[in-house]
Amino acid sequence: MGKKLKVLSIDGGGTRGLMPSTILHRLEQETGQMVTDMFDVIVGSATGGIIAASLAAGMKTEEIIDIYLNQASFILPSNFWRKIWNPVNLFAPKYPNNNLKQLLQEKFGAQTTLTDVVNNYGTDTIFLLLSLDYSPELVEGEAPSFKIVVYNSILAKHQDENLTDLALRTSAAVVNLPIYQHYGEGGNYANDPALAAFSFCLNSKKGNLGESLLSENMLGLDADIEDIKILSLGCGMDGGTFIPRKEINRGNWGLIRWINRLTSLVIDTNMVYTQYLLGEMLDEKQYLRINPYYKSDDAPDILKNEKLRIDVQKKEHLEAIKQFSEFTFEQEKERIKDFLID
Repeated sequence: MGKKLKVLSIDGGGTRGLMPSTILHRLEQETGQMVTDMFDVIVGSATGGIIAASLAAGMKTEEIIDIYLNQASFILPSNFWRKIWNPVNLFAPKYPNNNLKQLLQEKFGAQTTLTDVVNNYGTDTIFLLLSLDYSPELVEGEAPSFKIVVYNSILAKHQDENLTDLALRTSAAVVNLPIYQHYGEGGNYANDPALAAFSFCLNSKKGNLGESLLSENMLGLDADIEDIKILSLGCGMDGGTFIPRKEINRGNWGLIRWINRLTSLVIDTNMVYTQYLLGEMLDEKQYLRINPYYKSDDAPDILKNEKLRIDVQKKEHLEAIKQFSEFTFEQEKERIKDFLID
């Protein structure tokens, strides 16, 4: 057995990213340690990618909370005329990304790259950000296809990547935000990105000279499976993917019945599959998943009767999510602290 590798994985979930951000802030307060000092690998997808990039940029967790709690309507501006010419997002994304880009550049620094991240953290804390290339450059003979891209702070080929660009790529949610530089969100295939970090920890391949910042040009951390611990944080769930048996009835559904569930069918199923696989491969001392249910008895009443989409903007709902996040941490803090002990 070698050194225990601690992984922090943060899901996508739009402005509900307030949930993991608050839990991380409370964890820092409870332990007196920075998140980046507690974990060897931090991986994020979609809004989780924005949180991971924010940590990579050196932002404090309370600053990240402020973005979700107080600037959601700036990031995702509602426009009457846009709704008129773009009903139900038929012709364009629901929101432009100009304000989000402006905010990220202000917070990260417009010119900040993964080289700057490495200068701050070295290989002590490694950051992974997931995206999907819709139009990748193809090598001769390669069939046209989407391509998964996992930006990695220790790979030489990613060092010049701009941190704001990476955050916009990983969070370019279909229908909600524009495709960014021909990239879309990592949530398309890994809204729960823990499996990507798990594979990186296990990876024992060696690259060519200068390909990696790790010793011997390792492309992964070559860890033994029993030495990996993953804390996986979700953005909360509302049970919207559940289909009551009575509603299924004979199950003779066509497109009309499925249309409002297709997004869930793609995104939520890849999440539960990730959690199933990790639950099969890791024991309870190695894998801890925190993803509160917004309709539970302990949740604030204002959240129980709401369908919380990924673009929550009402201040009273955001305040309630923060309150529920703090309650969740109080309920789970001993379990989390025990989990992080070697």
